[in-house]
Amino acid sequence: MNMERQLREEERIRAGYYQQHNYTWQYVLQPEEYQDLLSREVNGKHLQIYPFHPKNNWTDFIRFKEGPAGGDCDSSAATMLTFKMVYTYLNDGEIIPQSKKYNEYQIKKAGAKYCGDTITSGWTPLKRYLAYQHQALQNKNHELFDDFDKWVKVKYDGVPMTNFENDCKRGFRDYCYYFAEQMAAPVGRVLSSDCKLFLENVWNQGNLLPVPEFFNKARASDEYGDTIDRMLTYLYYFIMSTGDDKYLKSGGNDKYLKLLFCVDEKKQKKRKKDIEEAEKATKAVKKTKDWIRQVCGEKTGEGAWNTFVEIHFLQPFCKLDENGIYIPVCMFNNQPLRYTYPPYYEKQLHYKKQLRFLPGTLEECECFFRTCNTAILERSRLIQEKIKKRYNYYG
Repeated sequence: MNMERQLREEERIRAGYYQQHNYTWQYVLQPEEYQDLLSREVNGKHLQIYPFHPKNNWTDFIRFKEGPAGGDCDSSAATMLTFKMVYTYLNDGEIIPQSKKYNEYQIKKAGAKYCGDTITSGWTPLKRYLAYQHQALQNKNHELFDDFDKWVKVKYDGVPMTNFENDCKRGFRDYCYYFAEQMAAPVGRVLSSDCKLFLENVWNQGNLLPVPEFFNKARASDEYGDTIDRMLTYLYYFIMSTGDDKYLKSGGNDKYLKLLFCVDEKKQKKRKKDIEEAEKATKAVKKTKDWIRQVCGEKTGEGAWNTFVEIHFLQPFCKLDENGIYIPVCMFNNQPLRYTYPPYYEKQLHYKKQLRFLPGTLEECECFFRTCNTAILERSRLIQEKIKKRYNYYG
């Protein structure tokens, strides 16, 4: 990024701008700012990042996600600068472009690369929520259902999933704009305030985490969801296993990381793309173990786990047990997972022992959004407190 933009973002981060706004606002130009502020040189070419014009409501998530302004905020310039300012182990890292992607960055340090991850993604919960709303309206509010049904087409294949593109000849990017512009009124009528707030919080600083190379893409799963409780549960069991004498030499029981990245499932598939994904997932296991050692040092077991949680300000997504250990909380019922262990998905194959973390009813969706919102905003506050203390910045 150019120096003018870096200075602008650093000042915004210190002032708490991204605690008050999500990271899409780094692409919003103020009247006194020129469009070149968002430009960058890549391989000798001048590339322009499009400004974003937010409506400051739930539609911004969809409009930005697939629009010309960008794709994701989790590896954006402002996000990487926040990571460097907040996480001690990244303070002296170097921000570099991700390959040829003109608006996505990563941090390089001592041969390792760190990118950003949206710890609870917005798409999959939103699709499920709309599908369950579709069912509920069909039974309870026929007038609203008729209006809603014109815009949201639902496929039922075991688990209800909304197919936004169904019966639409537009490309996916165009359709997302169409969805946010033309469908905003009828769809907005059935979204709860908790759902709308969640969509605004998806790219809040409290919902973004630095992760090692391959981690982000490897854990992405439409089937199981990219949720914080799924990630923390498998990391919890892995890190706790590092203190087990049985796994001292191997540095932990890899089966939990393999579940997180769906390694064995990907290996069962034979297409070239699936083979490549399986290779990346296997690399993600190794990179994640290296990351945990980098963060936790010589600590193992309970000490390593609590350190990992505290360094990354993940306490709001956990509850302390009677022994002072952070236990991940299930987002769709707001209970510690040790006491309400989620069920396995039905019809599991021998290599497919995944736990269920995505909401399975409309009520669970609403609890999911409420629990996420509370934790994201509290984590954002903790991150901003760290920034204030480090830079002695109090406005």
